[in-house]
Amino acid sequence: MTATVTSIAAPAAVDAISTQAGATVFVYTDPDGTLSSDCTGCGEYAWTLAADHGFARQHAAACFRRPSPLRLAA
Repeated sequence: MTATVTSIAAPAAVDAISTQAGATVFVYTDPDGTLSSDCTGCGEYAWTLAADHGFARQHAAACFRRPSPLRLAA
């Protein structure tokens, strides 16, 4: 039996938007062409077919949580 390995491309960062509390909302283009975003303040990850830069800007304007410190493995 032979296994087939398919590589999956990583999302490409296309924007970084600062929040009022100093966190960052990162915007990515996913391999399928859709956008996703990830907030370093509240931790929200958003993906939807309708996501766009405006969606990420709205989240950045509304998020008041400070950036979460990086957690190191024990």
